[in-house]
Parts: sequence; structure tokens; C-alpha cells
Amino acid sequence: MASAIFGSLTFRLSTVAISFLISIGDVSGANPVASGTESKANTHSSSQGVKHSVNSELVSDLDTAALDKLRAEGTPRGRAPSGWPAFNWPEKRDVLFGFYGPSEQEKQFIVEAVPQSPIVKPEHKRKLLVFYRCQYPHASIATANFAYQQLAKATDAFDIMLTDDPALIRTSNLSQYDALLLNNTTDFDVTVGADGRAAILNFVRSGKGLIGIHAAADSCKGWRDGARLINGIFSCHPWLPTGTWAFQLQSPEHPINQAIEGKGFWLRDEVYAYRDGSHSPDQSRELVSLDLTKSENHDSPSLRESLRDRTNAKPHRPVAWIHRFGEGRVFYSNLGHNNTTYWHPMVLTHYLAGIQYALGDLHADDTATTELAIVNTSPAPIDH
Repeated sequence: MASAIFGSLTFRLSTVAISFLISIGDVSGANPVASGTESKANTHSSSQGVKHSVNSELVSDLDTAALDKLRAEGTPRGRAPSGWPAFNWPEKRDVLFGFYGPSEQEKQFIVEAVPQSPIVKPEHKRKLLVFYRCQYPHASIATANFAYQQLAKATDAFDIMLTDDPALIRTSNLSQYDALLLNNTTDFDVTVGADGRAAILNFVRSGKGLIGIHAAADSCKGWRDGARLINGIFSCHPWLPTGTWAFQLQSPEHPINQAIEGKGFWLRDEVYAYRDGSHSPDQSRELVSLDLTKSENHDSPSLRESLRDRTNAKPHRPVAWIHRFGEGRVFYSNLGHNNTTYWHPMVLTHYLAGIQYALGDLHADDTATTELAIVNTSPAPIDH
């Protein structure tokens, strides 16, 4: 019933209305974390834990073709409330977690896809803070939060806390964590304010870690230090989320790339082009880039037509990288627009390797790409 209600909405839903639908169970997915709080989901328990018996029952009702379609495209949803990206944060959050939150089947896909052990054994107990408040919202935020929780639970690589409260992005609170993950936090520099910006810089420079996922790079347009911290500012996305794109690995022998078997791949997701001059291979060790030898990356009908010419504008399009920032470590990955990305086993392993690098457990060469004498590559396979 709720999907029909949501599908017919053309006016702005109130927080109370959405909360009521969630409370009666008509809208699947994780409940939002209350503003001003942290939600703990360590490796032993989760406030948004999976009900395995329910998930198994739901999945078993589908034939193989239907299950494959669901895995490839996600759970069908109706029309979201009109104008919801412009809502204030509490209402926006309710849509993200109530309307777009992962279904029980999608949760099961994630549980089945997460690695069951860490890339390397943690040197000691690690704590990761995930911040997910944003300006422009990405519908995959709630699904991503659930995936990060399951990574923590399955691998015991770290304890995880989730928050949407900018007041917690302060030195006094961050000091207890080993790394901060920015989950599709468009314009996070605006969200956290001047004190938060200073706290993040000090946190990383002091030897801690930062993980930026997808829209974390759609930030810092007027904050030079933040732009250097991420080493990339979103310009546009010629490669739309409906397309399946070819990716190559740079330095396939690198430990983070070895975690995904050192092979190029194809993936359905959205890919950014970055502002001229905002990304420098002189700063980062680039690990994944678009495989521009594949024609699909230039002539696919899933390209944004008005930006098609941008696909040939540069000979290189970086997608994921690592670098040092002061004494700290930064991992950024463009992958993460689509819900389906968060139950792709290879991507979850890619995230885990990057997270463990940022936490300080996966020791990996972060020499800048331009300082390498030879950069080996592993192209995407011809068939996909």
C-alpha cells in the first residue's frame, strides 16, 4: 500500500507522515538515525541488523530470472515525493531511509556479497565514523550505510558508528576514531561549517584516515584545502548511472587492486568528470580509471547526450586513488551512485581494501602516479 501512496504523491510529505508509514511497516529499509546522535553498529550487533529468515523467505519466492533482474536493477520504487531533494534535512533523511532505504531482498544481497574476512588482520581494534548528511541527496545513502555496517560485522576489521550530526565533526569527538568515511556527502564542507572543516583537516593531518565515496568529491568548490584533501572536484557526469562502463586498473599489482584480483572490470554506475586542475596525479596514486580503449565509454546510448563530446576530451579519467595528506591517509572512490553497487562483491572488497588502508592496517605504496617509472595497467575484459 505504501508504494502506491508514495507513487501518487505530488506534494511535499511531512516528517510525521513518512514516519507513520515507516512505523506501520509499509516502507521497507533502515530507519533513519535521529539527528544529533551516533548510531553504533559494531561487529557483534547492529541496530539495523538483517533478519535472515525473513530475507530468505522473500528471496525464495522469486524465480531465477526475477531474482537476477532484482539483483541487477534493484527493487522497483514509485515516484518519490515531488521536490524532495530541496527538503530540509530531517524530511530529506526520512525520504532517503523510508522511501529509498534497502528492501529486505536488497539487504540479503548485501549480506551475501560482503567479504567474510578482512584484507589484513587489524593491528588493533579500529573505529570508523560514517558521516552521511548532505546537501544534494543520493538515493543510495541508506543502502550504503547498511553495506558498511555489514562489512564491519562480517570482517571484524573495524567497529562502525553512523552519524548525520555536523556537531560531531569536531576535534573533541573525532579523536576517538581511526578514520572518517564521507558517504555521498555532497558539499560536506558547507554542512560541517568552519569548525568542522578545521577538525577534518587536523584529524587527517595528525595521522588518521579519510574515505570519500562518490559525491564526497562534489564538494569543496570554494575550500582549497578541502579540494586538496580529496584531490578532485566534480564537474559533470557524462557516464550516467544507467550505463555499464569499462574500468581499467592502474598498478594491478598494488595491494588494494590485488584485493579485487588485479583485473579490470565492467560496472553499472555513474562516473564523474572532474574540474580542470582539481585532480593531480602528482599527488595521488591512481588505482582505477575508465578504460577509454572500449568504445562503449564513448558511444553508449547511456551517455548524457549533451556531454558526449567530453568523453574524448581527455586521454585519462581517474576513478579511484589514494594519497598521503600530512601524516594521514586518504582513499577516494567514485563508485557508489547506484544502490546496486553496494551489493556487488568486487566493489565491497574494493571499499574494504581502501578503508583498511585509510585505517592504517593495509600498508600500501602511495607514491604519486607521476613518480613511478612504469605504470602497469589491466584493461576491462572485452566481453561483459
